Amino acid sequence: MPIRTVLPLVSKLSSILILLAVLALFTLPQTARGQGLEVGGGWSHVTGDFGTDGFNVGAAWWFTKRVTIAADYDSTWDTSSLTNFAFAQVGSIATKSHLQSVLIGPRVFFTTTWTDKHKLNPFGEAQFGASHLSQDVTQVGMPTLSASDSGFTWMLGGGADYLLSSHWSGRANVDFLRTHLANAGQSRLRLVLGIRYTFGGREKKSAAPSSTRPQTATPHSNN
Repeated sequence: MPIRTVLPLVSKLSSILILLAVLALFTLPQTARGQGLEVGGGWSHVTGDFGTDGFNVGAAWWFTKRVTIAADYDSTWDTSSLTNFAFAQVGSIATKSHLQSVLIGPRVFFTTTWTDKHKLNPFGEAQFGASHLSQDVTQVGMPTLSASDSGFTWMLGGGADYLLSSHWSGRANVDFLRTHLANAGQSRLRLVLGIRYTFGGREKKSAAPSSTRPQTATPHSNN
């Protein structure tokens, strides 16, 4: 089956699965919730094609205290005019772009004394999947021209979580996104700002208790 046929199906399936995971946050009792499951979403910006903005939804499973396998779905749009002026003889020309990406891969967290002190949890990530781009070009008095394509996509980058509580965290991602559309490769930057919820909570690190014990006076016997 061609990738351009598979991607819309995968995108819809991923959206449904992530939506069900989010609904579980509010509908399932505490004892039935998946320990180690993380869900979240936020605003997404991707450069290229005049820059597209939209939303990100994602889910991840914590295999260890430092490693998760994450799945992300981005859907971003843009509508831009090719010129700043609507010339009488040519008419206004506008392009509408819609970029969708479905990606999955590992996310590895690391900590230092400084990051623990400031409630930060940095990470690096590598994800692989597919992207679908559709574009419409409209001009006054002319029929609309449409085109779309799908292709393999990989992403490499990282970010950091700010721990708001044992369950909630704010997240910022900056990634290098490489798409392969229209028989060519495109290099893009991806920025995501969002919030995450972890079922079961994330381990909170605290300073080790001091090993110094108060000294007590030792009675001396008088000879």
